[in-house]
Amino acid sequence: MSFPPVTFADWRAQVEKDLRGASFEKVLVHRTAEGLSVAPLYTELPKGLLARSAEARSFRICLRHPVEQDESESSWVARTHALAARTGGLLVVETDAAGAADVVSAQLSSAPFVLDCDPLRDRARDPRTSLAADLDALAKTARDVDARAPGSTAVMVSTLAYHDAGADAADELAIALATGAKYLVVLAASGLPIDNAAAQIAFQVAVGRDTFSELAKLRALRTCWQKVLVASGAQALPKTLVHAVCSSRTLAVRDPWVNMLRVTTQMFAAILGGADLVTPATFDQLAGEVSSLGARVARNTGLVLREESFLGKVADPAGGSYYLESMTDALAREGWTRFRALEGEGGIVPALESGRLLAKLEATWSARLDAIAKRKVAILGVSEFANLGEALPSSLLASSSEGPPKSASALPVHRDAEAFEALRTLAEQRSTPLEAVLVTLGPLAESRARVGFATGLFAAGGIPSRESTDDEKAPLVCLCGADERYATEAVDRVRALVALGCDRVLLAGRPGALEAPLREAGLSGFVFAGCDAVAILTELLEARAEGSS
Repeated sequence: MSFPPVTFADWRAQVEKDLRGASFEKVLVHRTAEGLSVAPLYTELPKGLLARSAEARSFRICLRHPVEQDESESSWVARTHALAARTGGLLVVETDAAGAADVVSAQLSSAPFVLDCDPLRDRARDPRTSLAADLDALAKTARDVDARAPGSTAVMVSTLAYHDAGADAADELAIALATGAKYLVVLAASGLPIDNAAAQIAFQVAVGRDTFSELAKLRALRTCWQKVLVASGAQALPKTLVHAVCSSRTLAVRDPWVNMLRVTTQMFAAILGGADLVTPATFDQLAGEVSSLGARVARNTGLVLREESFLGKVADPAGGSYYLESMTDALAREGWTRFRALEGEGGIVPALESGRLLAKLEATWSARLDAIAKRKVAILGVSEFANLGEALPSSLLASSSEGPPKSASALPVHRDAEAFEALRTLAEQRSTPLEAVLVTLGPLAESRARVGFATGLFAAGGIPSRESTDDEKAPLVCLCGADERYATEAVDRVRALVALGCDRVLLAGRPGALEAPLREAGLSGFVFAGCDAVAILTELLEARAEGSS
């Protein structure tokens, strides 16, 4: 039996018919934070696809091992080399430019290593550092490693600080490329041949919550960096090491067990994106001192993905996927455009020192925070499905009230969950807890959807709720029902609740034709999908300050 061929035009015509006049672009095309379009269907590879090399090489796990109290550097090196070997990992030494030479001298040449040395990142975190001196030290260290430690790298281009400050995927690409290009110039000017200089540079990239976008980001980074190396005159074009680190920006203090799921999906994206090294976050690392359970789960997550799920056994597993190839191509082109714009303004150093980069990242973060506040970006266990009965250790709760960085010109450190976690803390600090009474209208089936919505929204602010079919006096009441029921009953019910002495009466649903009569009856406001939940919950908690209810 044969079927007639169906073209993309045929499919599009059928979709347009089913949409019944609704906009295809508005309904089915998604826009990413970077401004890229994600279509509902892909049927071919992008035209002019940027070339990528695919090499099968299993990833290695890189765990954090801080120096223990009174431990010598040589002892730490020996211990961490052994720990890395157990998981097939590679030693990444966190150091700054000034201390890098001492690290190289600490008998590290016995096994390959990577120095996490990034003066520009350090300058972004602390503007008081001496960039000129650090770049000179970086060049000296790179020459030393090139001569004494074959297979090791001295320079790490890290996007972690920029990611934590709010950078989107395209910004991270642009910043990474601009930083890498600057280091190529510095190393070449110090006397290293361009091929040797290229071999001394590795990349450290944060991997966040959007699995496909983050996967594409890593693939796009390799493509764009190869273009930079070709433009610089490099001949050997080394396989640049990419170290993926699970995002700390996505971690939450509340319901920290969900962090295990976040880390798993982030590692999945990193591995399929072609990372050579992967560092998993621990579910409780926001507490400061990681528990043995946290360290074991983080390590075993990587081992299970590698040894049982066999990830890393396939060269470029995303290759050939119409959607992922299109996303990689679009992200690479957008990142390259931003990189060229950054270079056109003088490069990464003036962008940091003038404050332009900080301002851009803050604007990006502000847009992201707006989406989080409106619950368009869901945070499981925090803004969605909040667990109000959980008991958290004081060390974790203290981490949710960290202050701003000491220097106003340093890159800030943000977390997606911080706004809602602040609401939870505000709610818990009240001597008189606030409760929302959900007054349902009509049969049970009519109110279920909005009861569920209202319950979740109030819980995100630490406000428990209960249902009632009767009008009753309470500090906070929210009507829940169907639109049709609102049209016939809502105004009278609002008027009755206000007469009972309810301080705040809300309605679950968007303002419509009934807004004016409802407001006139005493309605305080509306809660609906897309409303600014953080602003509404903040106002409720602050207006109902202890003693006023």
